[in-house]
Amino acid sequence: MKVTVFSQISIDGKLTLGDGGSSKGLFQRFNDEDMRFIHKFRGEVDAIMVGRNTIITDDPQLTNRYEGGRNPIRIIPTTSLDFPASAKILNSPGQTIIATTELARDNSRVEQIRAQGKEVLFAGATSVDFKLLFPILEARGINHIMVEGGGQLNWQIFNLDLVDEIILMQLPIIIGGSKTTTLTDGEGYQDIAMTKSFKLHTFEERSNYNLLHFTRELELQGAH
Repeated sequence: MKVTVFSQISIDGKLTLGDGGSSKGLFQRFNDEDMRFIHKFRGEVDAIMVGRNTIITDDPQLTNRYEGGRNPIRIIPTTSLDFPASAKILNSPGQTIIATTELARDNSRVEQIRAQGKEVLFAGATSVDFKLLFPILEARGINHIMVEGGGQLNWQIFNLDLVDEIILMQLPIIIGGSKTTTLTDGEGYQDIAMTKSFKLHTFEERSNYNLLHFTRELELQGAH
């Protein structure tokens, strides 16, 4: 399975405006052509993944609205199921998988979500186990996942060495804020040997942003 982290970031690596804020503010700097680029990529992958926090703060549809073609399968990993029943992913057409844990198996929300025509999949005891989840998804024919996650989701999959490439739409702005969400948050590393290495594959200067495409270092790809 191929995993692509796809994000819109500032020069200082921020994904949102403010602590717990939405990423929608960044999209004000994009035009229709920029949005078509994002949605065209969505139409080329099998699935798109965001975390629970993104559902709460942005309430996205996660569809391909600018280009013809298919919508990706929507995958939401969440330890708990405490996001609004009014969320667009639950109330709009399209295949949606809520990946959760055994802790949620007896949660009344499971049947509510299924009643809305969406699937609940259990993968992990107390937290979503991505090394268990991804093979399950691949067995279903999902061979390329676009991850548009926040800092916590991105950290988890980077930490597990599950990311094959990174595509960044870097806006020429500084946001700042010690608590503002970055591309990866989580625990972080204090040992340089533990950091995850990527190489710059392509760079393209566009009118509203710089497009950066990173791929895994070759020696790491063989072990992935």
